[in-house]
Amino acid sequence: MERLHLIEIEDQPWCPRAVRDTLTDTLRLFLNLGHSYGPIVPHLRRALERTGARRVVDLCSGAGGPWPRISRELDAAGGGRVLVYLTDKYPNLEALAALCERSGGQIQFLPEPVDATRVPAALDGFRTLFTSFHHFRPENARAILLDALKSRQGIGIFELTSRRFMPFILMLLAPLAVLLAGPFLRPFRRDRLLWTYLLPLAPVAALFDGLVSCLRAYSPSELRELTRGLADDSYTWEIGEEQSRLAVPITYLIGYPRTRRAPSDPRS
Repeated sequence: MERLHLIEIEDQPWCPRAVRDTLTDTLRLFLNLGHSYGPIVPHLRRALERTGARRVVDLCSGAGGPWPRISRELDAAGGGRVLVYLTDKYPNLEALAALCERSGGQIQFLPEPVDATRVPAALDGFRTLFTSFHHFRPENARAILLDALKSRQGIGIFELTSRRFMPFILMLLAPLAVLLAGPFLRPFRRDRLLWTYLLPLAPVAALFDGLVSCLRAYSPSELRELTRGLADDSYTWEIGEEQSRLAVPITYLIGYPRTRRAPSDPRS
C-alpha cells in the first residue's frame, strides 16, 4: 500500500486543546500500561552507550508517551542516570508538569514550543521521536534527520503504526480507549469531559487520526530512502523492525556519530 500523507485532526491549529491533550494523555496511558515500546529499550540503550549521551531530547512528546516506563528501565540498567527532556510543538503542559514531578527529576520538560525540524542548539542530547515521525512529510522528515547529523547528535525514531492489517484493526479500538481512559486521566478537566462524552470529538479524532497514522507511516525501505546520501564515514544509520507486545512490529531508525562523544553533564 502506498504511503498517503492525509491530515490528522490533532495537527490542525483549530483542534481544541482539550481534544489534543486528551489524545496524547490517552496514548501515554496505554503505551505505559502495556509497556508497548519495551522491546526497543535495548536498542536505545546501546545507542546511548555508543554516543556517550547522558541526556535525551524527546521531540513531539505529547503527554510524555512511553517515557515513564522507559526512563525507569534505562535508569535501572546502570551506567549513570539518563536525564530526559520532553518537548513538543503543542506541549501538554499540565500532563508534562505532573509527569516530571512524579519522575523525581529524571524527566523534565520545556514549556516553549519546539520545532522538531529545527532543534535549538542549546538542546544538546540524543534525540528521540516515539509514534510521531509519521506526522512529517518526506521533506520535513529528512530535515529532522539532516539536522541531527549536522549537529552531530544521535537520533532514534520508533513507530508502532504501519500500513499493515493488524495496526488498522487495533486503531478501530481507539474510540473505546478514549472513552474508557477518560475517568483515569489526570489532572481532571471539565473540558475533557465535554469533548469526550457530550460532544465526542475526542473519540472521533482518535479513530480518524489513528487510521491516518497508519496510512502515513514510513516502511523500513522508505526510511532507507530518506537516509540515502546522509550517511558518511563519521555517521551511521540502523533501520529495522522489532516485534512489539501488541502483535505489531515496531519500526525503528537509529542514527549516531561513529566517534563516541564525551558524556555531557545531564544537569547543564
